[in-house]
Amino acid sequence: MHAHSRRGFLKEILGSAWVGASVLEQAVLRAARARAQSADAPANLFDIDKVAEGVYGVIARPAAQVNCNAAIFENSGDILIVDSHSKASAVAALVAQIRKEISPKPIRYIVNTHFHWDHIQGNPAYKKIAPRADIISSTVTRNLMADLAAPRLKASLEQTGKAVETFQQKLAAAKTAKEKSYYERMVSETRGYLAEMRNFTPELPNITFCHHLIIHDKAHQLHLAFRGRGHTAGDIVIFCPQKKVIATGDLLHGFLPYLGDGYPLEWPRTLRSAGDMEFQAVVGGHGGVQRTRGRLGQMAAYIEELSEMVAKGKRAGQTVERLQAAITPGSLKSLESGGYGRYVSENLVKYYGDYELYNPSEALAIGVKENVADTFNTLEKT
Repeated sequence: MHAHSRRGFLKEILGSAWVGASVLEQAVLRAARARAQSADAPANLFDIDKVAEGVYGVIARPAAQVNCNAAIFENSGDILIVDSHSKASAVAALVAQIRKEISPKPIRYIVNTHFHWDHIQGNPAYKKIAPRADIISSTVTRNLMADLAAPRLKASLEQTGKAVETFQQKLAAAKTAKEKSYYERMVSETRGYLAEMRNFTPELPNITFCHHLIIHDKAHQLHLAFRGRGHTAGDIVIFCPQKKVIATGDLLHGFLPYLGDGYPLEWPRTLRSAGDMEFQAVVGGHGGVQRTRGRLGQMAAYIEELSEMVAKGKRAGQTVERLQAAITPGSLKSLESGGYGRYVSENLVKYYGDYELYNPSEALAIGVKENVADTFNTLEKT
């Protein structure tokens, strides 16, 4: 696409937001759009799944630096988007898809379900595209973003820079076409991410709440709720009672839980509290749309069982390495219940299959091992 036609395309999809943007902001948006449509990037970074009338699950395709899913609620005159991905180029790509596949309505709200990088780093790009949009989170999440987003990004970029060198070494030593293709993508995408995030400044929410916030729209109501600590100290869910859809961020999703910032003794109770809402479909932070309520109980049971086993071993003086050797997928009954273990392991390979060189059983074993270590470190967190 030539430069003049790209400018015209952006003006068309962004409307008044493009016309009102500064020359610098337009340059940022053009660059983000170019990265999203570079030769190394897929045509679309997301798959859009219509869940109910006016409600969509935006499912992130595999990428070296992961994007979270998003949920889109189409209101009577505008759009609310849940979570903002890991980078500006992902925002530009998704906005183009929304305009093409869903609606030309303006973006009015961005909701951050929690403070992790892959759910918040697109905030500045959304504000450039839609300057009047409000960013909403729990008060706890905003505080965590203010304290941790910038230093964590700085540390992660240092590690990511080192990772490029490792990928280059592995590329040189690759023995199969699959390995070569994998490391070529990792090098290319990781370099692009580093360039894109070099001058990043976090954009904090301008609306926060402690427990409950309701957006009353002619099309439906949207209930934003904090039900307790889980994946982080400030996770919220977004529930539409008329459409019976809930967006849960990483509190409930299609992979094994990440417990590094979690509260494993509280998370199952928080999940079951969210289960009081009468949803029939779940748009989680990762993995496909869940058209069932069953995974909520399965995830809660897994975290509960894992926590009990780790706590028992820790009280007995066992090391984390010893526990990792003892607690395996085969030792966890909760992974067998309802096929939960098979479900999450197949999701890991499906949504990261092009970016990870393992099969479902290996993916599950790696995930459980990481969960044991994180649970060991977070059990006593207050």
